[in-house]
Amino acid sequence: MDKRKAYFATLSGVMLGLAFPPMPLFLLAFVALVPLLWMFGSNDQIKRKYLYVYITFFFYHTIANWWIASFQRETDPFLLGSGLALCFIHPLFFLIPFWFYFAIKKKFGKNAALWTFPIGFLAFEYLHSLGEASYPWLTIGYTQVQNSMWVQFIDITGIWGASLLVLYGNVLCLKVVEHLQKLPKRVRLRNLWELPQRKYTISFMSVLLLPYIYGVYSYGKYNHAKLLEKSPKINIALIQPNINPWRKWDGNPIEQIYYHLALQDSIYKSHNGNIDLAIWSETAIPTVSLAVNWGHFYPYITDELNNKQISLLTGFTEYYLYTDRSKAPITARQWLLDTSERYEPFNAALLLNPIPYETDNPQLYRKSRLTPFGERFPYVDLIPFAQNWLRWGVGISSWGIGRKQYALKVQNKDKFAKIGTIICIESIYPEFVTRFVRDGAHLLSVITNDSWYDFTYGPRQHYLMAVARAIETRRYIARCANSGVTGFISPLGKSVLEAQQYTATAIASTVPLMKERTVYVQLPDVLPMAALLVSIIYIVAGFFRRKE
Repeated sequence: MDKRKAYFATLSGVMLGLAFPPMPLFLLAFVALVPLLWMFGSNDQIKRKYLYVYITFFFYHTIANWWIASFQRETDPFLLGSGLALCFIHPLFFLIPFWFYFAIKKKFGKNAALWTFPIGFLAFEYLHSLGEASYPWLTIGYTQVQNSMWVQFIDITGIWGASLLVLYGNVLCLKVVEHLQKLPKRVRLRNLWELPQRKYTISFMSVLLLPYIYGVYSYGKYNHAKLLEKSPKINIALIQPNINPWRKWDGNPIEQIYYHLALQDSIYKSHNGNIDLAIWSETAIPTVSLAVNWGHFYPYITDELNNKQISLLTGFTEYYLYTDRSKAPITARQWLLDTSERYEPFNAALLLNPIPYETDNPQLYRKSRLTPFGERFPYVDLIPFAQNWLRWGVGISSWGIGRKQYALKVQNKDKFAKIGTIICIESIYPEFVTRFVRDGAHLLSVITNDSWYDFTYGPRQHYLMAVARAIETRRYIARCANSGVTGFISPLGKSVLEAQQYTATAIASTVPLMKERTVYVQLPDVLPMAALLVSIIYIVAGFFRRKE
C-alpha cells in the first residue's frame, strides 16, 4: 500500500466524518472528497484503487456511526457485534459509485468521469435507500442539516438536492486546485480569478452561497410566530419517561404505563388542562397481556383520556393472532397457549381519542420500515429459516412488517388533525415520509427509543434527520423519545422546544397545523431517479464505446 495515497484516502474519510451531524464542521463536506478524487485523477494506472475508496468510507462510517455498537455497560452482545460488523461491511457499498467513476473514466475520459461522478453517486444513494436491507443514514446531503439557511431548498429537491450540490462542490473545488497546481506557487492565490480557473471558482462559490437566497425567502415564509397567528393549532404534550431500555422488557409493564400517565397528568395540570394530544415514545406500551396486546383492552388508559378529554398517540407492541392458520405468513410464530394457532408481533403506534370521538378506536399504524437485522432479518419471507439467526436479548427482534401507510386522526373537543406517525428509523426515508402528507397529514410525529445509545451523539444525530423531513414537507414534527432527544421541530428545521435529555419529564407546545404541499411532497425522488436514468444511459453507452 502506498502510504501517501492511504493518507489522502484517510484525509477524505476523516473530513467527511467531521462534516456529518452533530459535528458543526458541515462546510468540510464541500471539499472532503477532493484529496481522494485528486489522487485518482493524477494517475490512470493506480493500483489497489478500491482499497483506498474503502479506507475513505471506513473512516466516514466509523466517525459518523461508531455509536451504533452502543458501548454501554448493559449493551446486548448482538447490538455490540452488529455495530462493529457494520463498520467493516457498510463501507463496501460505497465501492459501487466509484466503480461507476472508474468505468466512465476508462470509456469517456477524466473530465466526463468527474462531471458525472455526482450523478452516479446520487443514483447509488437512492438505490441504497430501497429495499429491506437499505441503510441511507450516511447520505451526503445530511452533512448540511445544521447549515440551516442553506439547506432550505430541499423542499423542492429532497435531501438528494443537497447531496448533489455538495458533490458538485467537491468537483468544482478539485478543478480549481488542478488549474492552480499548474501555476508557480508564488502566483497561485493571485490567479484564482483569472481564466480558466475563474469559472470554476465562481461556480464553487455559487454552490456555497446561492442557496442562502432561497433560505432567506423561506425564513420569512415559515416564521414560527407568523404561523402561530394565521394557522389552526393543536396543543401537544410529549412524555419522556427515561426508562432503562435494557430492563424495560423484564419490568412491570403496568407500572410503566402508570408512570407515563403520571408524567402526562403533571404536564396537564401545569398547563391548566390545555392539552389536546399526548404523545408517548416507541413501544411505550410493551408486552402486557393477551387482552391488551391483541384484544386492545386498556380501560385504565381510556378512562384517563375520557376524564381529561385528551387524545393519546403511543408506541405499542401489537400482537396479531391468526385464528385461521392457513392465512398466517410463513414468519408467524407458534402461539404458546394453543400450538395450532400462529401470531405475529408488530412495532406499532396506537391512537386513542376520548369519548365521544372514539368511534374509530383504536387506530393502529404498524411500522413498515424496520431496522435491518436489528428488528427483522431482511427478506426473511424468502428465507424463513433465518428468522431465528439474529435475536436481541431484550424481546424486540423479528417484528412483522406493516403493509399499509396512512395518517391517523386526532379528534377531541373542537380540534381535528391528521398526524403522520413515523416510528424510529422510518424518519430517515424521505419519500416514505411524504406519503403521510399526501394522505392529508397536517403534522408529523416521530416516536422512537434511542436510549440504546445514551450518552453518545447517536440520539442527536437521529433527531437531526427529522430536521430534513420537516423542511422537505414543511410540517411541524413532534418528536418523542424515551430518553431524548424529545422536542418540537418547525418547518424550517428549527427546534421550537426541547426536553432535557436523560431525565423523566414532559414538555408541551402549541403546534400550527399545515396544509401546503411542497414540490418535493408532490414530486418525490424525481432528482435521484433522473440521476439513476442518466447513470444507466452512460453505463450502456460505455459498452458500445471504445476506450478513450
